[in-house]
Amino acid sequence: MAGWLAVLAASVLGATTDTAVVALPASGQALFERQWQPARPDGGGDGLGPLYNAPSCGSCHSDATHGHGPLSDGVVPAALVITLEAASSEARTEPAGDPVYGHVFNSAAVEGVRAEGTVTVRYHELAGTYYPGGTRWKIRVPEYRFETLNYGPLATRTVIKPRLAPALFGVGLLEAVPDDAITRGAAGARLAWQWRHGARYLGRFGWQSASLSVRDQVTKAFANEMGLTTPDRAHDDCTGRQPCAEPPPGPPEVDEASVAALVEYVKSIEVPPATHAQEEDAEGRRIFAAIGCPNCHRPELPVERTAPDGTRVTGTISPYTDLQVHDLGHGMADRDSTGRVVPSRWRTAPLWGIGFRMSRPERPVFLHDGRARTVEEAVLWHLGEATSEQRLFGELSPYRRAILLHWLETL
Repeated sequence: MAGWLAVLAASVLGATTDTAVVALPASGQALFERQWQPARPDGGGDGLGPLYNAPSCGSCHSDATHGHGPLSDGVVPAALVITLEAASSEARTEPAGDPVYGHVFNSAAVEGVRAEGTVTVRYHELAGTYYPGGTRWKIRVPEYRFETLNYGPLATRTVIKPRLAPALFGVGLLEAVPDDAITRGAAGARLAWQWRHGARYLGRFGWQSASLSVRDQVTKAFANEMGLTTPDRAHDDCTGRQPCAEPPPGPPEVDEASVAALVEYVKSIEVPPATHAQEEDAEGRRIFAAIGCPNCHRPELPVERTAPDGTRVTGTISPYTDLQVHDLGHGMADRDSTGRVVPSRWRTAPLWGIGFRMSRPERPVFLHDGRARTVEEAVLWHLGEATSEQRLFGELSPYRRAILLHWLETL
């Protein structure tokens, strides 16, 4: 059994594996790990850049986990991508970027080209107390600064959107969730419709569901974060107001076969098995349900796909998401370059794979920009539509809160 069917069998039928990745297809895995090179005068190289963030997919998605986010003040790492969006983007088109810096602020460049600049983050701590029990808590609030802007200022209304490279666990399965399973019973504002070429599609990937499919996400990353063209995106993120070389005439820098192989590989990345014991699972689930978390973090979603032989394959997965977008309050909202708060809606992040992330030697961080150092801090940031659930979490006894957090950390 190969490809999507292997992933479906492993995830739906309960098979487990010691790694997070199915070892196929080899060519796709090699492309994921490949260090792409700038073009050379002799015609060699790959065409990386001229502006980029990292030279490989694996640089930001090590072990298919979230990117390694900031643990303290300083220059933001490559895995925390500073995306930019024009505030006045038309509703029926893909959002525009900053007129000078494009869709992504690129901190690296090929020889002879200046990178776009440097971004730093500084954290301020807020503290409080739970009821009952009086347990103290802390969260950290990020402040981003453009220390260097090599091509002039950002537009005043450009929205600054720091985004940690997301985990890739089970994305092939999430793509196989039928649209009607996401839209059924959902308020219109909770659906992330995206317009492409005059048609409306349901977004489901990325922190705000701005991407339609795994392929859409992959080709965006090639263009905006690595400066590589594909059959889907004939231009990289270099704007006309930067001294960037035009892409050479002829075929795209990453051909169709390579894009297809890489997409198939990314879709084959499995969900690591949860590590909790059966009794922990039952009690953790009860508390999770009692405070209302499944309102957004749905424990189960259906999947269906047509196999190569025409057979309809169906099943159920446990990603703990509704694949909808929600307002989580003022504190989580993005801001524009003047500091003005911009209303923001967030895709419910899948919770599967947290246990695997917690087992890695690098300390994981959580939420869209890695501001949360623990699962507990991530819960505390949930306000807006999740205010009631956050309040009930704070009212749990220390014992029940510890059970819930331990269960979440083993998913």
